[in-house]
Amino acid sequence: MLPHKHFLIAGLTIVPAAIILSPEKSVTEIGKWVLIGGIISSAIDLDIITLVFLKSKKEKRLRLFRDPLEIYRKFELFMDTIIETGVLKIGLKTHLILSPIIIVASYFLAANYFVPVLLGVVSHILSDLPYLKKIY
Repeated sequence: MLPHKHFLIAGLTIVPAAIILSPEKSVTEIGKWVLIGGIISSAIDLDIITLVFLKSKKEKRLRLFRDPLEIYRKFELFMDTIIETGVLKIGLKTHLILSPIIIVASYFLAANYFVPVLLGVVSHILSDLPYLKKIY
């Protein structure tokens, strides 16, 4: 899924949670939560980009996608290519490894933003579940 879609899903998850958990939060504070959670949710896919760069040295089909704009322009081809080359399978595993690290780090380094980070990470992982069907 493209980063802006992960951001949107995270935002749609975080806003109601913020209102329910802290009804006294201002619109600005809720906006900060959405921004933090959305950025984290979007950034989780940086492992996929890294894997594309690493595997593109040997796999010619991935070289096109070193340019992030090409991922946007040819997203379906990108998805087919990372499935065929095994990048998606590895990427979903790295997602599951990095996610708890991100959550724990946010708890200790930015406790005020633990909830939006948690929601951003969880919404990202849940929105990637349909890709499991494509690789298994």
